[in-house]
Amino acid sequence: MVATDTDALHDALVRLDLSLRLAVEELRTELAERAADPLRGLYISDADADGLLGEAPPEDAAERLLGEPAGAIVPRLGQLARTFHLDAFEQETLLICLAPELDLRYERLYAYLQDDVSRRRPTVDLLLRLLSPSVEARIADRRTLGPLGRLFASGLVVLADEAAANWPLLNRPLRLDERIADYLLGSDQLDARVAACARLYPPDDTSDVARLEDPQGSLVRLLMNAVADGAPGPLIYVHGPSGAAKRASIHAACSQTGRPLLLVGVDALLSSGKAASALALAAREALLQDAVLALDGFGRLLHDEPEVVPVRTSLRTLLVERLGPTFLIGETRWEPAAWLPESRGIRVELPALPLTSRLQIWRRQIDGQVPADEVAELAARFRLDEESVRAVGAAARLRAAWRGDNQVEPGDVRAAARAIAAPPLAGLAHRLDLRYGWDDIVLPADGMAQLREICSRARYQITVLERWGFGRKHARRAGLTALFAGQPGTGKTMAAEIVAGALGLELYRIDLAAVVSKYIGETEKNLETIFRAADQGDAVLLFDEAEALFGKRSEVRDAHDRYANVEVAYLLQRLETYDGPAILTTNLRGSMDEAFVRRLDFVLEFPMPEEAERVAIWHLALPREAPLDPDLDLAFLARKFRLTGGHIRNIALGAAFLAAGADCPIGMKHLVRATRREYQKLGKMVGEGDFEHYYGLLKDG
Repeated sequence: MVATDTDALHDALVRLDLSLRLAVEELRTELAERAADPLRGLYISDADADGLLGEAPPEDAAERLLGEPAGAIVPRLGQLARTFHLDAFEQETLLICLAPELDLRYERLYAYLQDDVSRRRPTVDLLLRLLSPSVEARIADRRTLGPLGRLFASGLVVLADEAAANWPLLNRPLRLDERIADYLLGSDQLDARVAACARLYPPDDTSDVARLEDPQGSLVRLLMNAVADGAPGPLIYVHGPSGAAKRASIHAACSQTGRPLLLVGVDALLSSGKAASALALAAREALLQDAVLALDGFGRLLHDEPEVVPVRTSLRTLLVERLGPTFLIGETRWEPAAWLPESRGIRVELPALPLTSRLQIWRRQIDGQVPADEVAELAARFRLDEESVRAVGAAARLRAAWRGDNQVEPGDVRAAARAIAAPPLAGLAHRLDLRYGWDDIVLPADGMAQLREICSRARYQITVLERWGFGRKHARRAGLTALFAGQPGTGKTMAAEIVAGALGLELYRIDLAAVVSKYIGETEKNLETIFRAADQGDAVLLFDEAEALFGKRSEVRDAHDRYANVEVAYLLQRLETYDGPAILTTNLRGSMDEAFVRRLDFVLEFPMPEEAERVAIWHLALPREAPLDPDLDLAFLARKFRLTGGHIRNIALGAAFLAAGADCPIGMKHLVRATRREYQKLGKMVGEGDFEHYYGLLKDG
């Protein structure tokens, strides 16, 4: 606390001592008749009270201090009075309650004045005796200190004893809220009760987003108008897709008006256990810090979950009278006028940052850690805001330090970006390890070409749509949807892993068992949760066995048919608005809804491999490290057994275990036996004609 604040508080306490001295003299007159009381030892003596008060200041100083209002003496108390519109009585009340936070002697003085050593905090009765000069003033001020008064409604003053809520009003002891006491004593640290769900961003003119062109300057103008008129509100709802830099744009606007930003995370708020009270404390904290309040993840509050409804009600009540501007941040379209119809609610839609702006952010934050062409590719691939890009740079440096290297490698940056961009899909989808590359898959030439085209489309979406202007000519989103169709084991999931690896993204397989529900509306709700989480990051979504979700719409015969068709229609719409890559696989191409198939970017067929392709798959299925018999006849197996790549890999693995058990290299004996086992799993019979001259190898199996 600076020296001037210390001096002001000292003067305020000297002034309070003068008031207490007068009160002590009045009390002594009142208690003169009790001087012979045999229980007098339980009281604080007159001498103790004189000692606690010390020497009186000179008469001229006393007159000066008593003539000044409390808010004029203590700057922070004056600021608090202006913020919460407190009158002189309320300011004096705060000062009296503040005194024990500075000096414990005031506890004994208050106990002396209340004639009870156990009552060390000022009661409503004591405050009225000290501050209300007449009966009329006492009646009016009594209401001020009640539960509906500004001091209690704003949380500035609380009961010193929770049990006192049921006591008569005059008997209730009061104290300052802990955060208010800290504020008056010079602290600007966040209230500990909201620190877990809120973060304070001071004004910052170094942000890259702050320098981005804003033709309308809408956010800045809204903030400037809010400061100018001093009226309640406004409520500003900012929405847009992931990558629209909503938080950074709001912070930049606040910085340009010289105000900090208090950002509250709705998810963290709801998990705090006391969301409604934490929200009120956060709103008060914004006033104390002269900060703009913003709620990130507002869309969660529009749901009707049991834990959400009371918080939404509290927020609506708070916004009606809130003086400062409030930002709500979400993904979907919503009209704030539905909550505040008095022209105080406005919706601002922010588009995704153009590639040139994202590239500017990456270049500044990565600062030469990777080559320029790779920086451009990272900026196009990952929809990260400025803070996340800064985190990528820090994580990349930590990865390099973990290796014991002071030089950051491009791989460190790519791995850090992939980890930070991964969406929060835990419990909704399974992350798949990317084990395969281009050399691991065998497809017809056209299929391989189409798979590479998928990667190229995903990689250069931003370049074509934004930089080359095709987005203005075509109603195209930035996402990509592909369908992989074919029998089990033909390489659909492997291809999805290859695509994700080529794009440098994580791959998440949607857990259909957790998504599809027999209850009406639940499937759409589960899928919306997945898409909303995926929109927060960058990943490839894999919908395995997609016919369960995207099946043909049927003729409506009953309510179940109607809602099943609604599910398909919802999925068509939601996939079109998803900005990331989505891959769907199906074993039953004919079961897919044709309206959905027409809207896909790619449909890639995975046929049964031909003989030459099966030979290649057999060679790939046997690792180079494995001990192999030189007489292996893989061409024979490829010619005689029409199997998918998945079955071939199963056979190779089974043969490896047979060979390991016999402590010998993998030979034809092990492969033909494993082949027979695979056919038995499929419910098919194989005979001597299938294995020809190798049939004898099965006799001991």
